[in-house]
Amino acid sequence: MNSTILTGAPTVSGNTEFELRVRQAILSAKHTIPQVAVLLFGFNLKGGNQPGENTGWQSSILMRLRGGLRDSDTVALLPDDRIGVLLQSVQGPQDLDLVVNRLLGRLANPVQVDNESIVIQPYIGVALFPEHGDSVDKMIEHAKKDLAVAESSRKSYTTWSSSPRNLFTARQWMTALRHAIVREQFFLTFQPKIDLLKGCVTGVEVLLRWQHPEHGVIPPDQFIPVAERTGLIIPLTLWVLQQSLMQCRQWNEMGLNISVAVNLTMWNLEAQELPEQIGALLHDTRVSPKNLELEITETSIMNDPQRVIRTLNQIRQLGAHFAIDDFGTGYSSFTYLTKLPVSCIKIDKSFVQTIETDRDNSVVVKSIIDLGHNLGLNVVAEGVETANARNLLRAFHCDEGQGFYFCRPIPADAMTKFLLNPPATVKERQLVGELTSGKITTRIEGSTASPEFVSKHQ
Repeated sequence: MNSTILTGAPTVSGNTEFELRVRQAILSAKHTIPQVAVLLFGFNLKGGNQPGENTGWQSSILMRLRGGLRDSDTVALLPDDRIGVLLQSVQGPQDLDLVVNRLLGRLANPVQVDNESIVIQPYIGVALFPEHGDSVDKMIEHAKKDLAVAESSRKSYTTWSSSPRNLFTARQWMTALRHAIVREQFFLTFQPKIDLLKGCVTGVEVLLRWQHPEHGVIPPDQFIPVAERTGLIIPLTLWVLQQSLMQCRQWNEMGLNISVAVNLTMWNLEAQELPEQIGALLHDTRVSPKNLELEITETSIMNDPQRVIRTLNQIRQLGAHFAIDDFGTGYSSFTYLTKLPVSCIKIDKSFVQTIETDRDNSVVVKSIIDLGHNLGLNVVAEGVETANARNLLRAFHCDEGQGFYFCRPIPADAMTKFLLNPPATVKERQLVGELTSGKITTRIEGSTASPEFVSKHQ
């Protein structure tokens, strides 16, 4: 893993680069992810060099912490011999427990500096966004107070959450996930993608759900991060791929030429055997590779671009297609966009859901559509929830739409009925979309009370 290590040197504005990164993460989290976490480490050292004498022990600790983090996370040396860790995306205390326990485990052994052994007793102060603050100052202040509590109580760390979502402890999460895979508690739902011009279903995205026997349906934003942290995301993704391809074959045998789109995480892309595994699944299920689309995020691309490109090229040679999911929420993928073997970009729903009321977001959406088309890519808008949003996307010449306006994620049997008997079309007169003086205007004639699309297969 190659998470970023920063020094505590202040920038010209007086803020440390660590604080600037926390601010950027908070801004991103308001649109894309539920929570950001800041960990503030303090240390009690026994034996050898003590804090302030040299930085040998600090360098060792920084390297150990970095090895327990994802590439998107940041670890920084701060004033007063403290170390800060920024976790870009966590799903509440249960996910945080897994990370903290992993980091504490990496600090369990003494540090060797100048042939002397130093025993490390770490204390951690924790702050979660948005529960503990909605700004950098509030987050760091909370982490400092939490660190003081940990040091005074002689406990490594404590955290508090107002959220009722903490169903399991970290150890219970791992056990429950393993049982869920073995006992087939997971099931798939499907959400269609609609050709905005022709009004037909072009494919479906596969979404994973967990039917827990006691807690009911657990949404993926709670268990996917845990699966990533524990390595269970690898077998879980292979199961999703297998089930998705089997369902795709059933639809194909019914005369429905439908493709399936499955999400991959950066952990999947780091597995060298992934291309071979996908090839075997395509062979075993007898599904044409052209009917498989794999969705990856900008973040997963930027962690190790060269390695991702090699992996994607190997899979692309099989005949499968790629789409960049949540496009617009990353910050560096433009450099590699032309080098990636992708055929589609999906505009993040945080932009699409507000295009009717937020002029800036509507301009962003139009710009992404134009960029995609200029690069020869298909463009899909996620989060289409109203007829007006659909009409604006049509005016922008967006290729496809996906969202609650067309259909919510539904199980396979319900999706089969949807594909065979789609909702009745609503006759519409001409849609006129204009861009005048930088202001977006639309004029709709006729009713737009319900979605207009027909099946390719009628």
